Amino acid sequence: MPGGKRKVRNEHSSGGAVIALRDGQPYVALIATRGRTRWGLPKGAVSEGETSEQAALREVLEETGLEAKILKPLDTIEYYFRVGDTLIRKRVDFYLMAHTGGTMTPQLSEVDDVEWVELSQAIQRASFDSEKKLLEMASIALASSSS
Repeated sequence: MPGGKRKVRNEHSSGGAVIALRDGQPYVALIATRGRTRWGLPKGAVSEGETSEQAALREVLEETGLEAKILKPLDTIEYYFRVGDTLIRKRVDFYLMAHTGGTMTPQLSEVDDVEWVELSQAIQRASFDSEKKLLEMASIALASSSS
């Protein structure tokens, strides 16, 4: 579209790395999408009037059935993708969370499955490098808090 102005839309989402300890080993809740071919952390859009932290806890509960509490911010990732002629700039805040309750149940309208995965295996299984890095940061944060 020569001379035309491209449309850019900003989107803000939040999510979390929910950790549960089993026999002293950290496990993280991963969601599967795209026919169980893509694995990652639960996340979703921040609604109007909602804080990033509230959205992260809500999205974790909705997508996984798990209740959690935020331990600390992990990182914010940014990426771009195109929908039609609109460029989307997405910012996602991720938090390190501790599992506090609930029953692991996938929200089948949004995700294909949800599993507890040992943290070192989850780093390998995560489909996106940015989320692999977040899980590595979670692992370091957990190791430093337990020493």
